[in-house]
Amino acid sequence: MDTTAGSLESATPLRMGAWPWGQRALTRIEELKALCQEMALRPNAAVNAAELARDAREHLGRAARAVHQKRSPWGRSGVFIDTIETSLHAAQCLMLRYMPLGDLEARLPELIAIIREHLPAQDPRRVAVEELLQAPHASSLLTEPKRETVATAVEAALAAQEQEQVRVRSFRNIVYGVTACLTLLAVGLGILMAANPKLMPICFQPQGQIVCPSASQPVPSHVEDPDPLFAELATRADYFVIELVGLTAAAVAAAASLRQLRGTSVPYSVPLALSLLKLPTGALTAVLGLLLMRGQFIPGLSALDTSAQIIAWAIVFGYAQQLFTRLVDQRGQALLNSVGGAENATLMDQRMAPEPTPKP
Repeated sequence: MDTTAGSLESATPLRMGAWPWGQRALTRIEELKALCQEMALRPNAAVNAAELARDAREHLGRAARAVHQKRSPWGRSGVFIDTIETSLHAAQCLMLRYMPLGDLEARLPELIAIIREHLPAQDPRRVAVEELLQAPHASSLLTEPKRETVATAVEAALAAQEQEQVRVRSFRNIVYGVTACLTLLAVGLGILMAANPKLMPICFQPQGQIVCPSASQPVPSHVEDPDPLFAELATRADYFVIELVGLTAAAVAAAASLRQLRGTSVPYSVPLALSLLKLPTGALTAVLGLLLMRGQFIPGLSALDTSAQIIAWAIVFGYAQQLFTRLVDQRGQALLNSVGGAENATLMDQRMAPEPTPKP
């Protein structure tokens, strides 16, 4: 037995503790390994079938080692996923170049489906392969030059699929990065205001009273400037209370928005990233909304009468973060839909594009 095949067999045992996506990849590796060996041994295979089959098995061995590679406890590294996918695709394309032409013809419907799923209709490689289906003599459909046409188109389609998943991973990483920055900003703001609560107190003055999120007191009649009383009544916990209320409201909004999101087969948790983004955003919008009301930016809502009203408006502003994150949700869903094919991505972009202004 070939030593490469033997090492591959020992390197790809199915483990019960393996991550689910890796478990599916191991099953695909075993299937391709058997197919590569079988196609190389068939009498009508290409002249260089042995060399190409050996290269294909090396790619499969690399994919198997990436599945079993120790990963960070914080998640699946994109390097391992890219290695697995590119190696599987390379082995599949190599097999197409040496398998018998009859077997390749039998696999044409599957290959056409892959090509149509990931290449746009006007792509010349897709057009060239689809013309093969319209050939007048179906019994002699493929020749050696046409084999390369099919293999090249499949290779391009699989590369497009890889790029689709790279875009999804990049978007998820950006969302996680923005979430981390907003979280640090919210925590830093809370710590800053806890250290100096007199800096920007979230207090209001309705009808001879001073109201803060956690306390209130009447204003003496002889006091003309209530600003010093705002600073005295403000407590260290005011900002943390408002941020906690805003975060809770944002969590409810995140749970409600999940009904509009669909799952995906890619190994990247985009819906989770989008949900986590809402939490620090809600904490910050609750604080910023109350500061706008404190500065009389909203007419008629510049003076809240009780601490309960301040908390209630913090809930409203925390939930209102959905106005800012809704577009991010739509973009994330569009990227997930694009994994299903180039034409799906075009349709989604057309749906997200603003409607043209009607001409008079």
